[in-house]
Amino acid sequence: MEKEKVTYAKNRSNSRGFATAVYIGGVVAASVMFISFVLLAFPPDAYFTRAIMTVAGIMVGSSMLAFPYALHNWVVTKDHRKWTIILYYVEMIVIAVNTVVSFVSLLSTYAGYVVPEWVVLYEPFSVVSIIYTIFAWGTVFLMDPDHKLHAQEQDAEARYNRKIALKREEFIDSVEGEDMIVEIARADAMSRFAPANYAKGRKHFGSNVPVEDTVFERKDAETPHVGDSFPG
Repeated sequence: MEKEKVTYAKNRSNSRGFATAVYIGGVVAASVMFISFVLLAFPPDAYFTRAIMTVAGIMVGSSMLAFPYALHNWVVTKDHRKWTIILYYVEMIVIAVNTVVSFVSLLSTYAGYVVPEWVVLYEPFSVVSIIYTIFAWGTVFLMDPDHKLHAQEQDAEARYNRKIALKREEFIDSVEGEDMIVEIARADAMSRFAPANYAKGRKHFGSNVPVEDTVFERKDAETPHVGDSFPG
């Protein structure tokens, strides 16, 4: 029994590896065909535009690789997984149509194949796959439960702060709030305009000079200094 489990696990791993290689090969083939088709719309010397569109085509193909990886490792909750699977299969349809259109258009360019009318009508809209890829993954990110939880926490925090601010305004306008403001204003005034804050560095004014200071100044003025000449 144990040997059968080991054999099954080994075969399962090999099968998944083989299926992954086949899947990647199909995505690469479809992406190369789509890129070749898209580049037909631009002149050979439009190097920058052609490079950008090549990268865009690679990103569209990479999306087909990212979806199954996300479904196996990231998208696990019910609604998130359901919508991701829907977006994944819709992208498969878009990629399939683009691949057919790309192949037919390349045949008409290099093999003289007569293009059906529906292909001609669809060709200008084939680049919608780039926009769809952006839309699909933007939706997957926005539906992420962690993102929704973070948004809910931020909303709750904002509503909490808003209610606190409203209650603070109500309190300020109440009798208790006005009494508290008066007390705070009184304490602030006493702190700002206390007489002790203005006592430093003050000088005497007019005749209100203390007696001891006057005597000291007179004694200092009447004390003879060395080298002074005395009268008579």
